[in-house]
Amino acid sequence: MLCVACGARPAGTDSGRCFGCAEAAPGWAAALRPANGLAVAVHVLLALNAAVAAVVVAVDLWSDVLLGEVLDGSGDADLDDFDAVESVANAANGVALPLALATAVVFIVWFYRIRRNAELLLPNGHRLGRGWTIGAWFTPVVLLWFPWQLMADCWRASAPLDAEGRRRTTSETVLGVWWSTWLGALVVGRIAATMVRSVNPLFPDDLETLRNAVRVEAAGSALRLVAAAAAIMVVHRLTTMQHARRADVNPLAARAAQEARTQAAAAARAVRGEGPSGG
Repeated sequence: MLCVACGARPAGTDSGRCFGCAEAAPGWAAALRPANGLAVAVHVLLALNAAVAAVVVAVDLWSDVLLGEVLDGSGDADLDDFDAVESVANAANGVALPLALATAVVFIVWFYRIRRNAELLLPNGHRLGRGWTIGAWFTPVVLLWFPWQLMADCWRASAPLDAEGRRRTTSETVLGVWWSTWLGALVVGRIAATMVRSVNPLFPDDLETLRNAVRVEAAGSALRLVAAAAAIMVVHRLTTMQHARRADVNPLAARAAQEARTQAAAAARAVRGEGPSGG
């Protein structure tokens, strides 16, 4: 006997549903809205962020070599070389901020959609409310772990099902890489900025400190590059898992779920319409 809800897997519960449909919200297949289009936009923006981070790493390594030549007196570094480095750095920095803001907006919109879908797949499997998919990024302290918790819950709720409808255990390694490198990039970037502010390039003794700051900044940019690459993998995997869950459902069941939603909405409108006359 097949599941009465999805018609795709054996009924494994007393309700006549498979295990996956039994734990999901009623009519989830019709209500779930795949985030494929948003995922493509996030992929492009994250790839551009990775490219900018790679440019910054290259500029920092270039600066490190030039500063080394100045300190050792062993090279031909001159002001023209440093002007070239500065022009490339200014161009990268000019692009970085608006690109980061655009990426943040689109990523959060995608994240909200993914979380909404995850609640349909597993209503009782989330430790935090849906609003935190937005608020967590702007709240001090909890910013350090709430987004990761939200993403991990979405990951587990969206996991593929086995033949009986039970959710499979899916490796979360890429989540750990994404979150640890993103936090590391924030911390290392702050350290580099503090070091740079304390340097006076007019004093030769500060050149070594500046060189160390450049190296730290390069490390932070490298972490941002890795974090962007890992985020692309997270976005792709989560979007694909949710799309596959919806595609796995019998189209007839999805249509029936849509009809049920339409009838429920019509009934709710009818009740609201009767309210004033009944008063």
